[in-house]
Parts: sequence; C-alpha cells; structure tokens
Amino acid sequence: MDLSRKVSPSSRKTLYWPRMVPLRAIAITLLFAAWCSAQRSETAASGTVTGHVICADTNGPARIAHVVLQPVVDTTPAPKTGDHPRQISAAVTATLLDGSFTLPNIAPGDYYVFVEKLGYLSPFAQLSREDLNHPKPETAGLIAKLLTPVSVAANRTSTVEVRIYKGSAISGVIRFDDGAPDTNASVSVLTKDRTGKWIPFRTNLIAGPFGGATTDDQGHYRISGLPAGEYLLQTTLALTDIFVSGLFMESHSTSNNSRYSLNLYSGDSFRPRDAKSIKLNDGDEAGSVDITIPLSKLHAISGTVQDASSGRAINAGRVTILYSDDDTELAAANIDKEDSAFHFYYLPEGEYTLKVTSARDVTREEIPYPAGTVPPTHTVEKKLRDYDVEPQPLSIHSDITGIAIPAQIKSAARSPVTSQ
Repeated sequence: MDLSRKVSPSSRKTLYWPRMVPLRAIAITLLFAAWCSAQRSETAASGTVTGHVICADTNGPARIAHVVLQPVVDTTPAPKTGDHPRQISAAVTATLLDGSFTLPNIAPGDYYVFVEKLGYLSPFAQLSREDLNHPKPETAGLIAKLLTPVSVAANRTSTVEVRIYKGSAISGVIRFDDGAPDTNASVSVLTKDRTGKWIPFRTNLIAGPFGGATTDDQGHYRISGLPAGEYLLQTTLALTDIFVSGLFMESHSTSNNSRYSLNLYSGDSFRPRDAKSIKLNDGDEAGSVDITIPLSKLHAISGTVQDASSGRAINAGRVTILYSDDDTELAAANIDKEDSAFHFYYLPEGEYTLKVTSARDVTREEIPYPAGTVPPTHTVEKKLRDYDVEPQPLSIHSDITGIAIPAQIKSAARSPVTSQ
C-alpha cells in the first residue's frame, strides 16, 4: 500500500520528521538522558537516618537537641606537615518536640550518632577524632556510653534510638570584696590532662551559645553538662577594646581586641596550683562555688623599656609578670603603641619577676581595609632594631608607676612585621 497517498502533506511531513533530525541534536539528547540517569544513580546511592533522642534521666524526649553523624573510622588522609588542619564539616539537625529527627542524603557506611543538648554530656567534650579512629581500652567504655552506632545503606532508611545522660553542674557567684557583683564576666572550668596539667574543658556546644558561660546581672553563673571528675573554676578580669560598625542599629559588625586580662580561680587564688578544686560525681550539683575578687589587694603597675644608651622609650615588645618561685606566668601586656609604655591595670600583691621579650623599635603605618570592614584599618610595622633585656625583680605592695627597664641594642636587622 502506498501510504503517502493516504495522508495529507502536513501529515506526511510529521511522519518523516525523525529522519531529518541533525546528528548533533541526537547526541545532545542522548547526553542529557545519560546525565539524568547519572543524577538518579547518585541520589539513589544515599540513605536516610531517622530516630528519637531520649533523656535517660526522665525517659522523656530530648527536645531541640542537636544531632550529627560522624564516620566510625575517618579514612580521609591527614594533612601533611605544615598544612592547615583539616576541617571536618557536617550537617547538624535539631530534634522535634517529640525528640524525633531525620538526616537524609547520607552516604552508605558506618556512623556514630553524636547528640548535644545543654545540661547533658557532650561526646565532643570527651572524645576526639583520634579516639574514634584508634579506640583504646580507656576510651572504649566512653564510646559505648555516649555514641550510638548506625549503618547506612543505599536506598534504605535506618532507625536508631539514642539516649543522652544528664551531666553534673557547678554554680555560684562572682563578686568583688566590697559586695558588688562582677557582671557579664567570663567563667570556665579546667580539667587535668593525662600529664596532670590543668587545661580548659570544652563547654561550648556546636549549635551555640558560642561565647561560653558568663555571669548575670547579679554575678551568678552556672556551668552544666560536666562528666564526673575534678575541676577548677576560672574567671577572667578582662579589659576589651571593641570597634562597632554602627550604633543604634539592630545588626552590626564588631571587632574585639583584648587589652588586658587576669585570671582568678576557685579558692580565690591567682594561680592554678594554689586553687581549690571541685570534685564531681555523676549528676552532682556543686553550688555556692563562689569567687571573691580582692580589690584591696590589686595594684596598677606601669613603666617603659628604655634604650640604655639614650634613655629613649622603646616602642614595641611584650612584658610578662612571672611568679618568682617557679617562673609561671601571672599576666602579660604589650608595650602600648600610643605612649610606648606598658600597663598592668591590676596585679595581686606578691614577689615577681618582670621579663621583656621581643623588645624592638619599629615604625608604624595604618593601612585602611576596604570600606565597611571592621576594624577599618590594620597596622604595618617595620622593625628598626632589636634589644636584649635582663629580667628584673618586682615586689608589689602598692601601685607603681614610672618603672624604667634598661635595654641593650642587639642588632640592626630590619624585617617587616604586620600586626592587626
């Protein structure tokens, strides 16, 4: 049968159109189809993790807790010597009001479920990536208690139930010896590492708040979520210079520069070795751990480091106050670029050694950042000469001003130094 005679010209054109398609169009169509197939395969290669987080102390749901997965073993190559530390990123989700959560698009593999909630034990505070990659007998029990394993398979949903455990807490008041509260003061805890050295214990959560614990308007503080152990409480008397990009605005940028700080520990001691430690068992509430700041025994110290041959004040360097009996550091301050002097705004009475490092003469130039940057400028220093400075004994029983420390020229080496 002659089909062409039984159809209209327009129908005939439609019937034979595929034979007229250019080869390039066919190739593009095939490539698009292949891409779509690859995208479907990539999506299909992932799985989903769902579950509930339960508070072990109440058997109730852990509401608005934050959940994240970490591989049981991280096979990503470690950074080479000199490289920046490897950054590990992950999606964090919050549980709903019934404690449930869902983590989609998870690559197949074996994971641990990490959960953080204020007041409960945080796995991040007690376990490192190294602990997970190479578990040791002393960490095996901790891993089993704090982490829930889950296996993820492609195109499947894995379901887990996670239990989190209430931590211990330390609370109290930070005040001055005249009775006034120290408000908005930073408060932290220290714990001993495996060598017996006091080090900061991590209390910040991955989802915030990020500034750590601070005292309220009455000087009260509370630090929770602590595992059983021995701790020191630390507060800091700090002077901070702040640059703000805008006032009377709901949002703005800020830049902070610490001008001076002095630490004080539980037991009203200015150094850890003389501090009073706090021992906690599981679930303990240690209240009334107060610190009193002795205003009557704090004194201001200031002076200059001088070129011994000319008596001229050197305009850069760092001055450190050390305990004379063991050379541990009490406080440190930079030579101020405005007046070429060092200032310790408050130091406790006692016998110390004053040590100067990186003493040098410099020229300075303020270089502006792009408009809108905070701070608006940074300082570029050009070193003119270095100095040697002998340590000096320092006895503090009252305010001291006008201290003059002699320095000897070490070299005329010139090298650029940039500071912000």
